[in-house]
Amino acid sequence: MKIGFIQFDPKFGDKEANLRTIERLVANQEADLLVLPEMCTTGYMVSDRNELISIAEPIDGPTVEALVAIAKKNNLCLIVGMAESLNNKIFSTAIVLGPDGFITKAQKAHLFLKEKLFFDPGTTKPSLFEWGGARIGLGVCYDYMFPEYWRALGLAGADIFCNTANFVFDYGFKMMQARSIENGVFSITVNRIGEERGQKFNGGSEIIDNRGNILKKTYDAECVFLLNIDITQARNKKWNQYNDLFKDRRMDLY
Repeated sequence: MKIGFIQFDPKFGDKEANLRTIERLVANQEADLLVLPEMCTTGYMVSDRNELISIAEPIDGPTVEALVAIAKKNNLCLIVGMAESLNNKIFSTAIVLGPDGFITKAQKAHLFLKEKLFFDPGTTKPSLFEWGGARIGLGVCYDYMFPEYWRALGLAGADIFCNTANFVFDYGFKMMQARSIENGVFSITVNRIGEERGQKFNGGSEIIDNRGNILKKTYDAECVFLLNIDITQARNKKWNQYNDLFKDRRMDLY
């Protein structure tokens, strides 16, 4: 399976410009799966709840329609972060789109810093979707800090974890590396770049293998990166001839 990520600098409040950038970067990429940053269709640094409401959209809105057209044109699966409006609530949501339309979503479960003042905590439970023969689990940014969230996906049979992020601290990458190690799965963690309202984002997007090795690490430049992986490696939970990551759990003790 050929997986990858797109790292770029979204422009705050300019959905049309961000969609043009996404369309340009996705064009002619021979990939099965591409992951983009959190809230990359709108930018992230909202000043208050009202401003967040003004940039949010429902899943059946024009932004998702445009993204589906990009996925269809390039015959691939996109995971994109957006501000989702639903029933008078606003979520930071990772949406999954394929050539035939919307597939699934994961709303950010764990809110960080001032997000608690503006966003609503997600209500979607950790779940997998299948694409290209792979079983894929989603999280959004600060969800990285909660191993039980990813363990639920691992136990459900995940091959790949995908985290759409707007990291302002680098340790999110270390946490996703740990999530890969403890569950024996690949992971794609995508950060944005640029500066928005005084906040700098340093990129650093990366792909981790099922043993926690960094297969690709970027820095602070716009880029598209693709990598072929063997997803069957994530289905062997044996750490060595004696230890199995899942079978060794002591459910009688915890």
